[in-house]
Amino acid sequence: MIYLSVSMIIKEGRMDDFLEVCREIRPLVLAEEGCLMYDHTRDLDANGEDYNERRITLYEKWSGQDALDAHLKTGHMARFSEAVADMREKVTVHRSTEAY
Repeated sequence: MIYLSVSMIIKEGRMDDFLEVCREIRPLVLAEEGCLMYDHTRDLDANGEDYNERRITLYEKWSGQDALDAHLKTGHMARFSEAVADMREKVTVHRSTEAY
């Protein structure tokens, strides 16, 4: 299994536009072979120092590297990247696998 955690800081005033693009792409990604999870989340204000109202974290789970590689080459991902290019201020990707 391959897990991705993609943390994105969305530019001021662009959150609604960004989330609309995410809503459109999600069913296409979930339909891909090997996609086991593709969920966008928002920070909760739990009195934590790391809270950011403009952060979206995408959690992905893939059956393997081949499925992830195929995903990254799809037309809808190219369109997504182009559509959100000017909406994100910062993107951090963390890739992992099972610990045991």
